[in-house]
This record gives sequence, structure tokens and C-alpha cells, in this order.
Amino acid sequence: ALADYRLVLIFVAISTLTYINLRGVKDAGLFFVIPSYLFIGSMLTVFAFGLYRFFDESLPKFDSNQPGLIEIGDEKLLLSFIVLVFILKAFANGSASLTGLEAISDSVAYFKTPEEKNARQTLVLMASTLALLIVGITWLAHQTQVIPFAIGTPTVISQLAEATLGQSTVGDFLYYTVQLATTLILFAGANTCFSAYPNMVKIFADDGFLPKRLTARGHKLVFSNGIIFLSSTAIILVLITNGSITALAAIYALCVFVGFTITGLGMFRHSQRVKPENWKLIRIVHGASGIAAAIVVLIISTVRFADGTWLVVLGTPLVILFTLKFNKQYSVENTALEVKLNETRISNITRHDVTVLVAKVDLATMATVRYARTLKSRRLEAVHFVLDDMQAAALLEEWSNHPGLSDIALQLIDCPDRRLTNSVLDYALRATEDLDVELTLLLPNRIFSRFFGRLLHDQTAESIASAITQLDRVVATIVPFDVEKILDGKVKLVPSTEEKVAVVNTKTSVKPEFESPVYEPVGHHAKSGTKIGAIQWRKRAEVVGRVTGIRVAPKSSAPLVEIEIWDETGGVRLQFIGRREIAGLEVGSTLKAEGMVGELDGKLTILNPSYEIII
Repeated sequence: ALADYRLVLIFVAISTLTYINLRGVKDAGLFFVIPSYLFIGSMLTVFAFGLYRFFDESLPKFDSNQPGLIEIGDEKLLLSFIVLVFILKAFANGSASLTGLEAISDSVAYFKTPEEKNARQTLVLMASTLALLIVGITWLAHQTQVIPFAIGTPTVISQLAEATLGQSTVGDFLYYTVQLATTLILFAGANTCFSAYPNMVKIFADDGFLPKRLTARGHKLVFSNGIIFLSSTAIILVLITNGSITALAAIYALCVFVGFTITGLGMFRHSQRVKPENWKLIRIVHGASGIAAAIVVLIISTVRFADGTWLVVLGTPLVILFTLKFNKQYSVENTALEVKLNETRISNITRHDVTVLVAKVDLATMATVRYARTLKSRRLEAVHFVLDDMQAAALLEEWSNHPGLSDIALQLIDCPDRRLTNSVLDYALRATEDLDVELTLLLPNRIFSRFFGRLLHDQTAESIASAITQLDRVVATIVPFDVEKILDGKVKLVPSTEEKVAVVNTKTSVKPEFESPVYEPVGHHAKSGTKIGAIQWRKRAEVVGRVTGIRVAPKSSAPLVEIEIWDETGGVRLQFIGRREIAGLEVGSTLKAEGMVGELDGKLTILNPSYEIII
């Protein structure tokens, strides 16, 4: 009855798998434990009933005299050609059941220590379970002479379960349990791609054969872009094949055995080149596995071509061309950005000038000027390119009368051809005629809503910044100002009297605070220490937190290593004076530190604490 809603159910399943895997490896693993054990348990129940009814001689046999059955073979010949084709097709279908074993090798890093031993034991257990299921289903199919349907339902497993479990209340319950378990295990099997595919494309992307954004991890430490790319591709395949399990299984099996072939032959070549201990035996094993997998690829791609493998056969050359194009593009870009040996020593810049490009006096301009003052430049000036004389005169008067801008002269520059970008480039070239001058152009950028902002306002800042990149010793910095937050009421322009009083009062507080992000508890190591959010100024504290940032002072300055650690309550800065590095410490490590809590630049700081790297 649900066959008519096949596409809808598949789309829901893909969306669910995508969401679960975006939650992280741990959440995904827990979700798929139940379907796996439910399917194994339900199939063992079917085997037990089948064995009992076999010895009880009550195991039914299916009637072979049914319309639609085709008798193949010839009494005079051992095998006819059509029989050989059917055997090869059955072999290709059976090969699909072996897919999934490769997920163990792709996920060794996720196992507990010792990873290799645990992965090896899991692989043996998984292969043994798979062998038991295949032998059991094959034996029951042989004993009952079940007849597979070429298209549609019921499946062989459904027919075997119905025949062995019988027509009773208990039998019906167990039958529907088998059906549910079979459905769930198919979706759980699809999760193999979500656990292995993002890692694989990450490796390809690292080498430049796929877009680099596929190497980025999300906040749950999974390759989010790879997961989304996989789910999008899966939906396209489902639409092309109309959700046919036969076609999708053939495509999946062919892709997996292509991987087996490449791995086997690649390891054959590797062992021949490296020559490890017993390399001749290893070479024979890898070569045999590669050849066997290649034979399976040939069989599947031939006998299942019409079922869907044509997509792989015809699409693989196109994919290879695209990956080579990506790699070539990355190589060209890397060559263009490569720093030559004689250019590694950058000439010293003795003069740094800052110019604020002004269109009007508003909050965005004031924020940009405020930022410009912090740059400590040799010269700070404001420039307006005149496109309208009356507007320029009004702007100059408003600028001169503003008390916060009185120390900065506004320079008006003519723009006769009304090409603003060209005028900015000309100004930058003139300002950097001397080789020891570095110019920073600050461009106020007012951010409006995504759709109407693009429609109602120009993108002058982006176009100027893009053009400036072609100049040496000129940097264009866009200073964003979110107008939309003001319109939504998320930002108040003028604080109330109460807020002003509160700000004044907070200045008398000795303990500054971080704006704490959300972090998970760091574990049992923190039980004996103090929560970072509870530490006090001028008191000793023992804290445990996760390292979120490491800053090492440049070699030209005094040795200093600065670290930020966070727990679920807050963060604190640790400073190690006189050191260039801390061996074994990296971002993401868990660190225990003890020392006196002080203050530096408004932040709580522990100077030269004693420490222990826990993880």
C-alpha cells in the first residue's frame, strides 16, 4: 500500500538522515543501533522458525506452476546462454549485499583505542553476521523454492517471512516486525554513505580535485558541506531512477566495487614499490582482490546496464573531466599567489596613511571614523568624490559643524567622468607614489535586508574594494554597519538614563567578564577545580577548560604564548611569558591550569600558571 508513496518516503528518509548526520557522529551512531539489531534479531527468528518447520516437515513450498514464470535451459545442454546471464545477474545482485564492509576501513579513526584492533574485530564480526544472513536466506529460499518477482513487491524476504512464520496472531506480528526491520535497515544502510562519503570527498578536496569548501567542518565537527552535497546528489539520483531500489542498488554496488578495484590494484602497486615485510604475499593478496573486484565491476556494469549502471558508466568520464578541471584551476591560482624566494622579505613601510571615503555623515560614517582613529596612522583624512556640487557643499558644511569630526579635514575631489572607481584608483596611486607609504582605504558599508537592500541600494563599497586589489601597498577595508538591526529594534541608538547609570556603575567592578559562548562540560577533570565563570580577581584558582585560541608573539618581540580556555561557564586568558611554545598543546585540547587571577586590558588573566595537558 505504501508503494505508491515511495518517492515521498525516500525524500523524508534522506532529509532525516541528513539532519541526523549534521548532528554529529555520536548522535548518528546511536540512532542506527536499533534498526541493525532489530533486523538481525528478526531474521534470526525467521531462520529459527524455518529450521523448526523444516525438521517438523511443515515448511511450505511455493507453487512453481504460476503464470509469468519462464523455464530456461535445455535438457540436452548443461547450461544455456540465458542461464549464464541469469547466474551473472544473480551474482551482481548478491554483490550488492557486500557493500558496507568498506565503511569500517573509512571510519577507523572513530574507534576507541586501540583503533586498528577494534576495527579488525568489528570487521570480522560484521562479515560473519553478513555471511550468516546470506546463508540463512539462501537455504530458506532453496527449501521453499520461493519465486522472486522481477518488478515490484513482495520481496523474497517478505515471502520467506510469511511462509515460515505462518498465519497466526504471533506470526502476523513477527511478519510485520520483519517488514519494519527490513525497511529501517535499508535506510540505516544508506547512512554508510553519510559516514564515509564526506571523508572521501574531503581527501579529494584537500588535493584540489573538488571544491575546497568540502573540507570545512561544521560546529558539530562533521563535514557539513559534504553531507549536504551527498543528500542533494541522492535526491537527484532518486528522481532519475524514479526511486527504483533495483536501479539504485545496482548503481551503489558498481560504485563500491570500482572503489574495491582501485584500492586493490593501488595497494598492489604500493606494496611493489615500498616492499614491506612479506611483500610478495601481500602483493598477491592485493592483486587478487583487485582483479576479483574488477571482474565484478565488469559483470555488474554489463548485466545491470539497463537497470541503472549506465549512469555510472557514462557519468564517470564526465566526473573525471570536472575533477581535473578543478585541479588545474587550483594549480593556476596557487601559482599566481605563490611567494617567490626573493620576495619573502617584505620591504619596510615607514608611513601608514588612512583615508575614509565619505558619502554622507551618518552612523555608518561615524563608526568608520571611530575605527580609523584606532589604527594609529601617520595621517588620517576624509575624502569625498564630488558627483553633485550642491550635495558636496552641504556635506562639507555638515562635516565642519560636527563636533566629533572637527579634527579631520574633509577633502573634496572632483570626479569629472563620474566613474567613481577610476577616481578612487587615481587617488590611491597618487597617495602611494613614495615606495615607503602604505594606504588603507576605509569604506563604510551600510547593510540592509538581503533582497530589498540589493534592490534599493548600490554596492559601491564592494566594487571599489574589488578594484583596489590590483594596486600594491593599498588595502581597502570595508567597515560594515548593520542598519537592519536598528530597523528591527535589536540595537538601540541612544541608551536610556538607567542604562547610562548601569554602564557607569560597571566601571567600578574589578572583575571584567567574557561574553561566554556555549561549551560542553569538559569532563570529570573539572570536578576538583573552580568553574571559570566563578573565578575572582586576585585569588588563586584551579581551572579546567578547552583550549579555544593560541597566540604566539612574533620573533621580533619578547617571547610570549597566550592561550584562551573555556568551559561551560566562561573563559579566561592564560599568559606564559618567556616561552615560544608549549609542547603538545593544540586548539581543542583540554588544559588544567592553576595560578593567581589578574587583569589585563579588561580581561581576567592568569600569568605563568602551572598547567597539565589532560587531552
